[in-house]
Amino acid sequence: MTRIKLENVTKVFGNTIAVDNVSLEINEGEFFTIIGPSGCGKTTTLRIIAGFELPEQGKIYFDDQDVTYLKPYHRNTAMVFQNYALWPHMTVYDNIAYGLRLRKVPEEEIKKRVKWALELVDLEGVEKRYPLQLSGGQQQRVALARALVVEPNVLLLDEPLSNLDAKLRVEMREEIKSLQKRLKITTVYVTHDQLEALSMSDRIAVMNKGKVLQIDTPTNLYFKPNSLFVASFLGRSNVLEGRVTGTLDNSMVRVYVDQLDKELIIYTHGGIETGKVHVVIRPESFELVEDLVDRDNIIEGIIEDSMFLGDKIEARVISGPAKLTIYLPNKTIVRQGQKVMLHIPPDRMVALPA
Repeated sequence: MTRIKLENVTKVFGNTIAVDNVSLEINEGEFFTIIGPSGCGKTTTLRIIAGFELPEQGKIYFDDQDVTYLKPYHRNTAMVFQNYALWPHMTVYDNIAYGLRLRKVPEEEIKKRVKWALELVDLEGVEKRYPLQLSGGQQQRVALARALVVEPNVLLLDEPLSNLDAKLRVEMREEIKSLQKRLKITTVYVTHDQLEALSMSDRIAVMNKGKVLQIDTPTNLYFKPNSLFVASFLGRSNVLEGRVTGTLDNSMVRVYVDQLDKELIIYTHGGIETGKVHVVIRPESFELVEDLVDRDNIIEGIIEDSMFLGDKIEARVISGPAKLTIYLPNKTIVRQGQKVMLHIPPDRMVALPA
């Protein structure tokens, strides 16, 4: 297993800074995901790790070895591309064997390792077919097998599921995660899909405009974002404006929220004591209640509309000038125009400096 370290890495294309002074560490055997909007620098960062791009400044280390200017084929990495990049004139067997033949591996050893890779991705029996004779999911597995058969120290995946339908994406992300844990390969995964990132990763780096804004576990990123961009990008959020009106102790503050014309009590873990703030509330943080007895953080509103989404009800609630998106259990019955009372636990909100 390999530990990866990027130290003050910058990459420029013309007048555009694609990667801006990025420093991060990826642990041995970790499934590390880089996520962000299009053009944020995530794929460029991946290509720098692979050796396909050279940085203008900074260093890349594999364990304690400086690989900044090492050729890609000397880094023992393998990459799965968004479009799979399979050779259409080669059979599945030859596509998987391609990297081994470049490395001058004996043919008998190639046969053993291709057989192992086919079994690993559950594709036994299709080795004589050509890529165009395969489904999208099977092509993706061939690309994965071709990457794994060379026994890389680092596996790099650049949005490998983006061309698959929704059901197949769920199946394949579970399969990739399972394979990665079984083989214990240090893996760097690039995606713009939030569910992929949250469900597959040990840790996630959120990028925007070439910079890494936050690196943390999926749970911490979701519930404890350090900026409004991270809070807004990762999952759905209601963002309200307010100001701190008082502190209750080292971990809680009172915030007057302008759009609600109401004070809310919010856990801040000691991070904010004064000033203007953005209050971030996830849709699933609201609880439908029947009365006001001994409760803070009660919001009264009217249901504007609702949608049944299978596993939940999504409703829009008007409360003063604020429009809130909330999630309710899927058996909840609500109707347009219905008055509701919503409770928000203090620890299910985030206050960020405005």
